[in-house]
Amino acid sequence: MEPSTQEQVETWNLLMRMQTRILIQVESEFERAGLISYRAYEVLVALMQAPGQQLRLSELAERVGLSRSGLTRMADRLERDQLLQRDRSPLDGRGINAHLSPRGREAVRAAWPTFQTCVQQWLGQSLDPQERHLMRGLCRRILGLPELTFESQESWD
Repeated sequence: MEPSTQEQVETWNLLMRMQTRILIQVESEFERAGLISYRAYEVLVALMQAPGQQLRLSELAERVGLSRSGLTRMADRLERDQLLQRDRSPLDGRGINAHLSPRGREAVRAAWPTFQTCVQQWLGQSLDPQERHLMRGLCRRILGLPELTFESQESWD
């Protein structure tokens, strides 16, 4: 294997190991705190950050990295637990929109301190501000995303 290919494979493997380790730790912390699952948290946060706190299910699936069927199953559970509501899109009547419910907002607020602690453990203690800035830029470039502007958690009302 060429050195550049070997380096790319090693980088890939390290990224996957890091992602897996982080997700396992975060899920464990959420479970230990008696919170919703981390995947549910991601879905609800995506809704919380969306205009009008609603998204078409297809767009929501893309934002959180779930298949459409995986998101449908997740939305079934979240709707059963009254954390979100679904309805037909008023624009075309075919698409389904998910709306964050007041109970969903409360679940996100309840999980925020645990999530914040996990982020601090993985990034705040491991990387300095310049390294985090570099990492954000690299991730956004790899994912083909524009630069992000930050909103504080308090603006989610």
